[in-house]
Amino acid sequence: MSAAALPVKLDLDRVVEAVEILQRPFVGTAQYRSEGISRLLGIDVILKIETTNPVGSVMGRAAEWFFINHSHTNRIICASAGDFGIAMAYAGSGHSVDIELFVPVSADPAKVAALRHAGTTVHLDAEDPEEVKEEARRYADVVGGVLLLDGEHVEFAEGLATMAAELEHLPKAPDAVFVPLGEGSLALGTGAWCHARMPRTRVVGVAPEGAPATAQAVRVPSERIVAPLIEALDDTALVSERHMQQAAAVLATHEGLRVSCDGAAALAAAAVAAPSMRGASVVVAVTSRAVG
Repeated sequence: MSAAALPVKLDLDRVVEAVEILQRPFVGTAQYRSEGISRLLGIDVILKIETTNPVGSVMGRAAEWFFINHSHTNRIICASAGDFGIAMAYAGSGHSVDIELFVPVSADPAKVAALRHAGTTVHLDAEDPEEVKEEARRYADVVGGVLLLDGEHVEFAEGLATMAAELEHLPKAPDAVFVPLGEGSLALGTGAWCHARMPRTRVVGVAPEGAPATAQAVRVPSERIVAPLIEALDDTALVSERHMQQAAAVLATHEGLRVSCDGAAALAAAAVAAPSMRGASVVVAVTSRAVG
């Protein structure tokens, strides 16, 4: 493994530092027991709401922490049309850093429009996400920009681990925490923190069926995060598009939340697991607001 591909190594002291430095609205987010969803599923469901900040997702923690630690970066190239890209664009603007995003041509038009409206340069390129990343890499080499990919920088996992740190304020440690797997940074940060500070709490990484980052962790987009991610998670789960849509509808009905399917993935997995977890207390990370 090359030096550039060395595993992401999370230092929990750095997470403690991030807890002390990061400010609202990205930290100190709501966490509470949902009476309606708990009755529906037959388990105690504690929602961790990460959708009420300006970027609409948990990735605001990661982006803001990155820029706090890299204040002299001038030009950044990202390959993302999702929450990571939106968060980097917002945080970059706040730190006077130019952000350019490479996104697949199939990217959500509402998200692309929102990014362009915010003044971000968006390059529509290719269909395959891996091809988009390679094009972003070539472009960064040509223009002299810094290429950033979710899952490849430890600051992203450190910033996202602050979400797990806030769970220590709950009256008691939950039996399990369900988090989206995504590119791995949130699951890594959550798992590492919980294993160190709440060792009886199991951490479950959730991925959509057919996603590049499968529940068997056979292929996570960044090789740097594979080994530490496998160590951080107690279990993984795949959920169908139908189950995610149902979970998003449940959040809208019972909590008045407009959540994307990806943002509802953790609840979808908890719902599937509920019959085998009667009486358990679980935290569900609600990580992404619906756009459009």
